Amino acid sequence: MLTFKIRLPELPASSAEDIYSNAVGLLFPDNLRTFHGDPGSHITYLSKSFGDMKLSLVDPHDQDERVLFAHHIWNSGIQMAEFISDASDPTKGGGRDGRWDVSGHSVLELGSGSGLEGIVSILAGAEEVVLSDYPSLAILANAKANVERNVPKELQQKLTVRGHEWGVVADDFSKAYAHHFSRILCADCLWMDGEHYSLAQSMEHFLSHKDDARVWVIAGFHTGRAKLVSFFDIAAQAGLETEEIWERDADGNEREWVRERNSGQEDATGRNKWLAIAILKRKQASSTEKVGKHEQFFASMLMQKSNRHT
Repeated sequence: MLTFKIRLPELPASSAEDIYSNAVGLLFPDNLRTFHGDPGSHITYLSKSFGDMKLSLVDPHDQDERVLFAHHIWNSGIQMAEFISDASDPTKGGGRDGRWDVSGHSVLELGSGSGLEGIVSILAGAEEVVLSDYPSLAILANAKANVERNVPKELQQKLTVRGHEWGVVADDFSKAYAHHFSRILCADCLWMDGEHYSLAQSMEHFLSHKDDARVWVIAGFHTGRAKLVSFFDIAAQAGLETEEIWERDADGNEREWVRERNSGQEDATGRNKWLAIAILKRKQASSTEKVGKHEQFFASMLMQKSNRHT
């Protein structure tokens, strides 16, 4: 189970409520906890491939930073780290036919938070990794501390931490790395449906034009299936087609992805166990089609941003 891949720090003597809160996922497996850790604390990722990794969690300075939820580690990120680790392990057969192999690739992690997936990527043989998150000094400083704690010094020069606000592609960082990355990682970033256009724009902007360039997206259903469906539709408008998509639960069981389950009456508790896993690539289209699609995408994005400010 995914939740067995992490270890929380030992708690001091706690009230009955605290003990129950931390054990609820074990007492009631269907009510699986989707995130782990507390602001300002730490968590240990138990990697069979690379050893235990102690990751500090940011203590947000204000409400604007707190609503980003970068101060937790999410099941989606744990699953992404597991896929990448397995792909680097010859005894695991390359992890789903090598689909999660980062060796030799340039990797960008969007919404990196603690930086777990990017750190695992550099240890798994990526040529270059950039951890990016909202340009908050606290969030970025915490990610840098995790890199220094868990990445050997000889590899740290291959990994950088950069601030990036989704959809902002005219700054120096975005210009320097336009269409640069052959792997883009995105774990549990789809819950903010108001940011879907901006997120898709960043993905399209940074993704390499190489034929094998891919975006890996893993997201939990805890905020509702409709939000995930919406994102993949928007990504298609941005020129990113879904090459593969399926559902996987915390125990490793897999099933077909569907846009709607149980006539839209999906059990809110049971769905917490499940993740949507998708691999996106650039859509092949004629120049005329690309221009039309991009004009439609940016018009929709501008309209959404305008509606949010009115």
